[in-house]
Amino acid sequence: LSASVYCADPTAVEHDGRLYVYGTNDHQQFLANGRQGENHYGAIKSLVMFSTDDLVNWTYHGTINVGALCGSWCYASWAPSVVSRREGDGLTLFYLYFSNSGAGVGVLTATSPTGPWHSPLNRPLIDRNTPGVGLCSTPFDPGVAIDGNGTGWLAFGGGSANSQGTKLMPGNARIVRLGADMISVDGEAVEVPAPYHFEANELNVMNGKLVLTYC
Repeated sequence: LSASVYCADPTAVEHDGRLYVYGTNDHQQFLANGRQGENHYGAIKSLVMFSTDDLVNWTYHGTINVGALCGSWCYASWAPSVVSRREGDGLTLFYLYFSNSGAGVGVLTATSPTGPWHSPLNRPLIDRNTPGVGLCSTPFDPGVAIDGNGTGWLAFGGGSANSQGTKLMPGNARIVRLGADMISVDGEAVEVPAPYHFEANELNVMNGKLVLTYC
């Protein structure tokens, strides 16, 4: 694993005995500022991919050019979250959700953990107009999970406390049920009463319950 590949905000999925890891491509920003100055996220429109079967030896699978795949609606690609599902046709499909800057959440799909990836929508999956987002000013940092009934769920949100929130209960965490196709929402997003919630949502299923972790 080259020390020159800068990867942040990782997410992972297991497939056929290998762990596939995806993250924010900080290296793109590093190159964009000429290796000088602060490494802000503003110019990042790609994700990096790695895999391992022993957590020691790693294979670098290159980048996903999210900006090229999504076009003009893609402001940036940060902090992905991934899940896979075996579909009715027998194929395993991979769903990769990413922060579209702080403005929302986009989604990519593939039939292989290393792509090729596709943008199934011509717009973000989540933005400030999504029903239920309400006072959540930063609907980003997705965390996805599929529960024991096969239903997909997406947690998102962050930023400073909204106008009705407090430092203890900022009121900026949301969760929404995904449609059966995993690229639509089924109903309105609802607020999660998450104390001191700021960002970095991740969603997992543990002992039959959805568990939200965050920064």
